[in-house]
Amino acid sequence: MGEMLARDPGRLACRWYGRGMPYETIAADVALEQEVKSSRFLALAHPLRDAGEVEAWMQEVRDLHPGASHHCSAWRFDGLQGFDDDGEPGGTAGRPMLEVLLKRDVQRVAVACVRWFGGTKLGAGGLVRAYGGTVAKMLDQAVITTVHETTTLHVRLPFHQVDAVYRLLDAWPELRRGEPAYHPGGVDLPVTLRVDAIPDLRLALRDATNAEARLLEGVKVGESA
Repeated sequence: MGEMLARDPGRLACRWYGRGMPYETIAADVALEQEVKSSRFLALAHPLRDAGEVEAWMQEVRDLHPGASHHCSAWRFDGLQGFDDDGEPGGTAGRPMLEVLLKRDVQRVAVACVRWFGGTKLGAGGLVRAYGGTVAKMLDQAVITTVHETTTLHVRLPFHQVDAVYRLLDAWPELRRGEPAYHPGGVDLPVTLRVDAIPDLRLALRDATNAEARLLEGVKVGESA
């Protein structure tokens, strides 16, 4: 479930909790242009490294197309999402663009749809179809990639469990071991792994060492847990 965040009229954002699961995003920028009843629509998509990039990217879009009638947008980043109708009737531009992102279930992406009015009014339904349809066609051309987030934690273990722990870690998929740090109580071993694999590794370490090895988060090497 999410918590609604207050935004300006015509904008929406929602925060959810439960990060670290694999997600799909676009591999690179993509664009598509089409004409709908004399109006020209240019859809653009941009992968995001941070939600704070949205406004800067949209300013670039506005600067590149200053003569356009509207510069509408939608975006998703982890648990945040939003849209902007940029002067079009409420819910006819940014919202259907966001619905496309939700339907495709792509994350960490911003989309813009730039419109040059051609003299023929499209009506609310026509605008929804034009904005949403142009973004959907653009995403049909995008390269979609699955991303697995990783993080670095460390395993704290006594000396007599080194062999057992190393065997377990060496067999663990998509895990990288760092350089061990030694202290009087044993070893602190940095490991980099997928975020969604943390609960399984924590359980496996407990079972393999009778709970003597622990996977620690937010504790410096050699520091008391």
